Order: sequence, then structure tokens, then C-alpha cells
Amino acid sequence: MCGRYFFDLSSSELKNYYDQIVPTATNKHLRVGYNEIFPSNHVITLGLNQESNVVPGITRWGFESFKKGQLLINARAETVEEKKTFSKPFRETRCVFPMTGFYEWDSNKQKLLFTSSDNEVIFVGGFYRIHKTGTGFETESIILTTTPNDSVAPIHDRMPLIIVKEQVKEWITNLDFARNYLKFEMPELERAEVKK
Repeated sequence: MCGRYFFDLSSSELKNYYDQIVPTATNKHLRVGYNEIFPSNHVITLGLNQESNVVPGITRWGFESFKKGQLLINARAETVEEKKTFSKPFRETRCVFPMTGFYEWDSNKQKLLFTSSDNEVIFVGGFYRIHKTGTGFETESIILTTTPNDSVAPIHDRMPLIIVKEQVKEWITNLDFARNYLKFEMPELERAEVKK
């Protein structure tokens, strides 16, 4: 968890982020146009611009690992500052992943979609880093996960760290707030089977 998520362009809020990013998305294949988001896709995340406004940008979901071909896509909220790979980006470059919901599979391999109870956009806490690659630099991002609440626990032992919309900027800009938020109880979610 979280291994895939849903970015539904029928949401006016998500479409607005998408429309802001598309003109600047040269040389990047934005997966959000296809709704289901996979690790390694270029995705929309929210961060700060130079004027300290929260704006959408493009990151690649996953940190390249020391092991060739391995991608780190999640970090545990409980230990994020203990991990050398995650500690500095968490402290200095937090971001938020806007999404419609995220996917999990039950014990019968039935695909489930978790969404907010009011069908609003979900904002998931994360962080990013600028990583040197063989061809230049890549902005890589990670989703934070936490202990699941009652709505997710029967299906999975982790869930994304969901940030309240009104606290997105505080999450991005205030390290003390972010550290405390790692311990917050997550909101209850709706769960629906995904038809094949």
C-alpha cells in the first residue's frame, strides 16, 4: 500500500490541476490522462512555487533504489525520519498527491476502490527529491502510509496518510505540523468493488 491510485478527470478539481500542468508537460507522459496511476508514472503532485503558493507540478512516482530496477514508492509514517533515503526529503520537500481514491485487493483478489465518504478529492501526504539520472535530473516522489483505520484495516495493514484539504499548505510548509500529523487518525473511507 499504496500501490495504485485513481485520478478521475471528471472531477473539476482534478481536471483543473491537469489543465494547468499539460502545457508544461513536454517530454513527460502524464499518466493521469488514463485514470489508473501506477508506480513510475509521471503524476501531478502539489507543492510550493517561488511565491509560496500551492500549485500543481509533475513528479515521477517512486524513488530509484540502490538496487537496479527497484523502485521505492511508499514510506512508513512511523519511521520516515529514521531512513536515510527519506529523512531529508521529508523534512525539506513535502508534497501532496491529489487523487480520487486508491486501490487495494482483498483476500479473494477482488479489486477495491477506497474513496472519501463525500466523493471529494483525497489529498495524500508525501515528499519528493531531485535525483540525478544518467540523462539529467528527475523529480521523484513518495507516498506516506500509516496504520489503517476501521474502513481499511479488514483489507490491508497500511493506508495512505490523508491530509485534510484545508491543511495542505500547512503540511507542505510546516515541519512541526507535518511531524505531528504523522500520528493523526485517518478519516473513514468508502469502499467499492471495481468491476472487471
